[in-house]
Order: sequence, then structure tokens, then C-alpha cells
Amino acid sequence: MGKLRDLPGGVLASECEAYLQGNLAEFWEQRGTAVPVWTWMNLLAHGSESQIHDSLHRPSKQRRTGRSWRIARSYLAYQVLDLAGEDVTLEEIQSTVLLPLELEMAAHPEVDRWTPRRWVETVDEVIRNQHSTLGF
Repeated sequence: MGKLRDLPGGVLASECEAYLQGNLAEFWEQRGTAVPVWTWMNLLAHGSESQIHDSLHRPSKQRRTGRSWRIARSYLAYQVLDLAGEDVTLEEIQSTVLLPLELEMAAHPEVDRWTPRRWVETVDEVIRNQHSTLGF
């Protein structure tokens, strides 16, 4: 059978799969599609612990334009993995903090004007503010 994207509706199906697997930013970047800021949350909100961990160490082969976003995401990935495990699981952080934040960012077009620094500061602040609420 051919690739999923070769079927009618296949590109949409491939995008959905990438979204749920946490690699939508990379998927769109490889296709040469604009990558919205909220998309860099995707790995953190949906990725497995090993995927997030791999993002810390894997050298990037993607376009140079996304390099600063991957560096920013690596910083946040380290923060998320550091918090996960003691009193709260990665899945709890994802479902209560990261996924809602991803959706909130996607709903606000002004987020696309953010720099990687602004994104990191915002996400880091949200994670830290949830620290006491979630008990981690």
C-alpha cells in the first residue's frame, strides 16, 4: 500500500498523526510549510518521555530557520522532564498544563509574533505557576 499522504485526505491524516505523535513542527518544517509558534509545544504536550528526551540530544537536520525554536524547545523539554517523575507524572503535566497551553496558544494568532525567548518565558512561567497547584 502507498504512503498515507498519497491517499485522498492523506495529507490531513498525516498531519493528524504527526500532531498526536508530537512531531507536527518537524512534519510541517520538512514539507516547507510555515510552522506556527504553538506547534513547538506539540512535542512537549503529546510526546512520550523518550521522544522528549531524544529532542535534547538529537542533532537537528532540519532547516536553519527553525534552529532557535528547537533550542528553545530543548530548554523547555529539560524543564518538563526535570519536573516529571517525583510527585507528578509526565502525563499529568501534559494533560493539565502543556496540552491546555498548546490549545490556548493555537487559539491566539498574536502568539505567532512571539520570539523563541518570549515563548520560553511564557511556558516556563505557566509551568512554575502550576507547580503548587499540581503538587510538583
